Amino acid sequence: MVSVSLLQRLELDSTSAGMADVTSDYAVMQSILRNLQMILNSRKGCCETRPDFGLSDFNATGDYRNALMSIARDVERQIRAFEPRLRGVAVRPVEDRSRLTEFLFHVEAELADEGRVVKVRFDSVLGSDGRLRFNG
Repeated sequence: MVSVSLLQRLELDSTSAGMADVTSDYAVMQSILRNLQMILNSRKGCCETRPDFGLSDFNATGDYRNALMSIARDVERQIRAFEPRLRGVAVRPVEDRSRLTEFLFHVEAELADEGRVVKVRFDSVLGSDGRLRFNG
């Protein structure tokens, strides 16, 4: 059964009503998005025990299209490596020439839940400040 992260469960008071909701799809998705935001807003090399943790520095990446593809591949690798509650992850760049200071990505995956398949879709934006946020 898919649940919120261990740290989030520890933060909840076991006697509170919130404890019963730790396996709802909404609570799990919010937990996943918080985890992904932490992972994808980290830079490669920030963690001595996992040098592959975090996104690469894309400042030296050539043109817009190459940068977009490189970032999408790196985002997909990070999700696959560090968010075990998702499987079948596919990250597709969305080219939007009207937003040249941002990189947009469409993410599709499935919650790794026993006995049922829960499809997950969300959009993410890597802003000009280098921070990733989620739309929707």
